[in-house]
This record gives sequence, C-alpha cells and structure tokens, in this order.
Amino acid sequence: MTSKRDIIFKEFDFSKKPELKTDLLHTIQYAIKSAISQRDPVMQWIWQPSINAIDDMCAAAEDPTDVVLIGFNLAPEMIYAMGLKPVCPEGLSFLCPTEYLIPYIDESHKAFIPDHLCSFLSGSIGMAISNAIPKPVAIVHTSQPCDNSIAQSTALADFYGVEPYIIDSPYYDNDEAYDYFAVQIKEGFRYLEQMTGKKLDIDRFREVMARSQRAHELVHEINELKKRKPCPIPTGAILRQLSIGMYGQTGSEHLVRWLEKHLEDARERAHKGIGGQHEEKIRTAWIYAWPSFEWTIYEWLGKKYGAIPVIFQASEYFYTPKSSGDFDDLCRSLAIRILSCPMGRSSRGHLDYFVRDSAYWCKEWSIDAAIFAGHLQCKANWSVAQITKEVLMDELGVPMLSFVVDALDPRVTSTEQMLGYIEPFLEMVAENKELEKIG
Repeated sequence: MTSKRDIIFKEFDFSKKPELKTDLLHTIQYAIKSAISQRDPVMQWIWQPSINAIDDMCAAAEDPTDVVLIGFNLAPEMIYAMGLKPVCPEGLSFLCPTEYLIPYIDESHKAFIPDHLCSFLSGSIGMAISNAIPKPVAIVHTSQPCDNSIAQSTALADFYGVEPYIIDSPYYDNDEAYDYFAVQIKEGFRYLEQMTGKKLDIDRFREVMARSQRAHELVHEINELKKRKPCPIPTGAILRQLSIGMYGQTGSEHLVRWLEKHLEDARERAHKGIGGQHEEKIRTAWIYAWPSFEWTIYEWLGKKYGAIPVIFQASEYFYTPKSSGDFDDLCRSLAIRILSCPMGRSSRGHLDYFVRDSAYWCKEWSIDAAIFAGHLQCKANWSVAQITKEVLMDELGVPMLSFVVDALDPRVTSTEQMLGYIEPFLEMVAENKELEKIG
C-alpha cells in the first residue's frame, strides 16, 4: 500500500498458505538471486554473503551425508575443519522470505512449540518437521545466548533421532572460562569423529583458523573506517550481509574475498570523502534487533532524515587474538572467538556487557541516536533496555528509542507501527542537532 509517507511497503497476506512440503532451500535460493538481480549491477556484490549462504545449504541438501546442524552462536570453523558441511537452521529463518517463513512458525506452534520460543528457532523447527531441512549426521550447539537455543537443539535432536553435542558456555569472560570452553571444543571434535567416521586434519584446522583470523582483521579495519564522517559504507543493507557472513561463514575463503572487496570499497569511499546513497545527517546505531521483513524502511529513513545506520550491534565483532599452529592453542583461540560473538558476548553472562558495549559503540563511532528494537522473545536483554537508555543519555548525551518487534514476524509490529515510533524520535533528534548548531 501507499501510505501518507509516500512510500510503498510490502503487503503480507498470510491467509494464502504456501506448500510447506516443498523444496524450500531452492525456493529461497531463487528468491534471493531474483531480488539481487534487480539491484544496480555495480552494487550487487554487497549481497554475496546471502548467495554464498543459500548456495552452500543447497549443495549440502543435495548430498546430506556430511551435514552438521549448528546453532547460530557456534562458529562454523569446527565443521569446516572436519571437512563437513555446516547448516544453520536459524540462518535459514533469516534468509527465508517472510511469506514462507510465517507458515513454518505457525506449523511449529501446531506441533506444541510454545509461542515464546524465538521466531528464528520456531521457524527452523517448523521447517524441520516439514522436511525442508536435510537430516544431519550430527548436531552441535552452544548454550549461548539463551535457554531457547538449547530447547531448539534438543527438539531437533529428538525429531531427527540424532544425539546432539551441546557446549556449555561459561558465564564469565576470563582465562578460566576460555580454558573451560576450549576443553569442550576438543570433546566436540571427538564427537564429530564418532558421528561421522572422519578424522580431524590439523593442517586443515590451521588453514580454517587462519581464514577466520583474516576475516576478523578485515572487519576490524572496516569498523575503523566507519568512524569517518560521512560513514563510507554504500548502504545500510551491508550491515545485514556482514551479520550473515560473520555468524555463518567464518573460516571460509569466500567470506574473506567478500570482506576484502568490502574493505577496498570502504577505503576508496573514505579517501574520496564519499558516504552512502543519502546525505548523512544522523548517525544511528541499531543496538539490538534489526527487523528484516521490510528493508525499504531503512532506505526511506536515510532519504527523509539522513538517518544512516553505522552500527548494527548484533553483528559487530570485537577483535579476536591470533593463534599459533598448536592444537591446544587453536582450540583456545576458537573458544575466545565463539564466546566473543556479539549475541554470545552480550546475552549469555552479566548483562552489564550489553550496557557497556552499547556505550562503547555509540561513543567510538560518534552516534547521534540509538534504536533498541527489542526482539519480543529476548526477555533478558529487555531487562536492561532502560538501564542502557539512561547510560547512553547520562554519559554520552545519546538518546535511545525502544520498542517491541519480532525481527521476522510483521504480525507483532508492522512497518507502519515502527515508523510511528521512529519518525517522531528522529524529528526530535534532528531538531536538537539544529539547536546545537545555533548554540
């Protein structure tokens, strides 16, 4: 429909149920590639992580003998190191067109999955029981970022009749915690060897970890460039692609190639003083969920308010240490890397991490306005939303807007409703910035 804002949003008609027992993976593959083909050819490289993710899952489904289901807070380096094929069900929920995903969420509810389970997880369970995900030879999860993750892994294990391996994520971040997690990674390799009959190749493990390290180095350099004004990123959509790549493809060669392209583009823009598609007036940080069922909203916010997304905290990685080639050291480095992933770091332990990380990103990247679009089922992070808001204002003078969404399900909060929250907030931010200029 065309709203009073003169922008066309998607119309969702969930009364028309698609066939669930379908080749969902190739349906998603076709939808992604068709959508990208309609973009400016010069910009199409931006969406390569989505193509890589769905292509890899389609290839895995065509030969599922080595498929391992992994939780999205488990780095895939373990699986790559074993020469196996990682498939992340939550990643499939993330990539799935909304019109297809919602029926799978509803299907999981029919199978007695409670509606307070995260939609990323319930959607993937709906896909599994509809035979849209290949049966794995193993299932590896962590206990981070929340109990919902463990519930999903055990539900999938029961459905497929596959014994899972769940790595217990410690509460704290210190040497003792890293050592504790590293021991479980070693046990995880033994589990994969028993489940698949394959043996770990230490040289391949070193190569995978070297690519992972390179990916993190590139992200670090990109983030440093994002401190420039204007932010030298071509479009806010690239933040979602970074999330897809860094959560599901670390250790792969194609992620390194994409990040190198991303860095090259950012450097060139920074050198020329070029920002994105719209003039930068308000630097925004989305410090929790980023609703993904309607991407037009972000382009429109840039066009009307110059509100440019610089930080998407749920995918912003802290730099991780290098490792040598020793097996023990590789496992410990991987432990730190997994425990440092954004949602793992900010949601599994003391929630002061979330508050302090929010302040860090907003300060270092000169953010003007923060938006906490709180995912409905993430109750833990909601518990510190008000504290985060107060810290950002008291310490940095950065206002924060908070509202409830389901990042995948527009039935919870629609695009129109989101704009009803965001518009007056950004108008207030813009007015205050003008008053500051006057002095």
